[in-house]
Amino acid sequence: MNWLEGLNPEQQQAVSHNYGPLLILAGAGSGKTTVLVARTGRLIAEKIADSKSICVLTFTNKSARELKHRVQKKVGQQAKGLWAGTFHSFGLQLLRKNYKLVGLPAQFGVLDQSDSQHVVKDLIKNIKNSTKEKFDIDKILNLINLLRCGKAAAPDYLPEYHEMAEVLMPLYERELKKLGVTDFEGLLLEPLRLFKKHPDVLESVQNQYHQIMVDEFQDTNKEQLELVNFIAAKHLNLAV
Repeated sequence: MNWLEGLNPEQQQAVSHNYGPLLILAGAGSGKTTVLVARTGRLIAEKIADSKSICVLTFTNKSARELKHRVQKKVGQQAKGLWAGTFHSFGLQLLRKNYKLVGLPAQFGVLDQSDSQHVVKDLIKNIKNSTKEKFDIDKILNLINLLRCGKAAAPDYLPEYHEMAEVLMPLYERELKKLGVTDFEGLLLEPLRLFKKHPDVLESVQNQYHQIMVDEFQDTNKEQLELVNFIAAKHLNLAV
């Protein structure tokens, strides 16, 4: 199969790249996904990388399904084992395999935004003297998540919101563990903590995935970037 057919010189160079870091300069709609599909297919077909050793991180489940489908159309059963999914899907899979190490039950749940709001609301009710003040739960939850990620909050938040969020943050995380659940933010934070506390788990993941590719890399946040850096640190075969 001619993997370079229909591609411009820059795209051909990216598809032909085997090892080491690769930066694909491409704007929206400029064919980056096509490049990732062709490169993934070529690595598998030419036996440069086993399909099970390739991890493609995307921002939507739809993008992951489409990429995997397109690779399968090109290489057939050889694509079996290729991992393509969102950062949160990757985190969820990792936590499912290592649930005991992060203090979760085997069948832990993942709270959505509404569930998280209910947890925060109940925690506020349980804090003495706080019932006199009314808080915007969305804002409080946002501040809690910023604190969990070690990020600075926007200066336009009122001081009492900052104070309440600082009190609630450890209580919120403790409550999640008590309930045997995590939340959407936790699907990124817990894997990072897992890698830092258990180097053997990180090494296992690094040994599994030799080729890492990230679609829409420009949209990654601090936690997603840190996750990518952890996974790719051993082999340095990172295409973004």
